[in-house]
Amino acid sequence: MLYDFGDQDALVIVDMQNDFCEGGVFDLQGGTAIVVPINEAAKRFKNVVMTQDWHPKGHFCFASSHEGKDDYSSIDMPYGTQ
Repeated sequence: MLYDFGDQDALVIVDMQNDFCEGGVFDLQGGTAIVVPINEAAKRFKNVVMTQDWHPKGHFCFASSHEGKDDYSSIDMPYGTQ
């Protein structure tokens, strides 16, 4: 049974980016598997909001911005491992 979404309902799509799919910067295998279901869900909503996370070059969340760390390695931040 499909829910009938109204004018006040919204689908919020968080961080769906090519970077997280096969062939993207992070090359996550199976990443494209979410695209079709999200596109199908979006057809049922009048309001669709998409967010995209980004960081400028040299942002502190990049390991390479910390002395002695290589790209794509992990670093310990006050809030946990990044």
